[in-house]
Amino acid sequence: MIFVDASGGIERDRTLAEEVMWFCIETLMPRMKTLMVECELTKIEDGVLGYAWSVEDNRDCMIQIDSRLSRDVSRDKFIETVCHEMVHVWQIATNRTKETYRDGHKQLWKCKDGKYRNYGKTAYERQPWETEAYALEGRLAELFKEYEKNC
Repeated sequence: MIFVDASGGIERDRTLAEEVMWFCIETLMPRMKTLMVECELTKIEDGVLGYAWSVEDNRDCMIQIDSRLSRDVSRDKFIETVCHEMVHVWQIATNRTKETYRDGHKQLWKCKDGKYRNYGKTAYERQPWETEAYALEGRLAELFKEYEKNC
């Protein structure tokens, strides 16, 4: 069973976040049968727009989106940010990335050879999970807007 829920923020943003999350699941993970994604719309400081992480295991994920985003920046940026974080959910759910807490927190990336490597000391914009998320967020957001127009 797939479960999606958004909390916090205003009703309009919660509804939009859930619609975008369902769209991303259907687009990125059409065969996924078990997944739980919770989205919390809350104030995030330091210019960060969102976060994504696994809660219990790779099929239980949480994302946070800055609740001021749709009002202070734009609806399009809100959609794009939810798409970006959903790419991270996809990476977690399909084991492309995983976290470990042995010897401190590490986020590992599954490389082409099938081995996990630590890119924690790599600059943010060069971390493979971020480059992939930035590469996909715009296209996913455009596809969602096209889907939304046709509904």
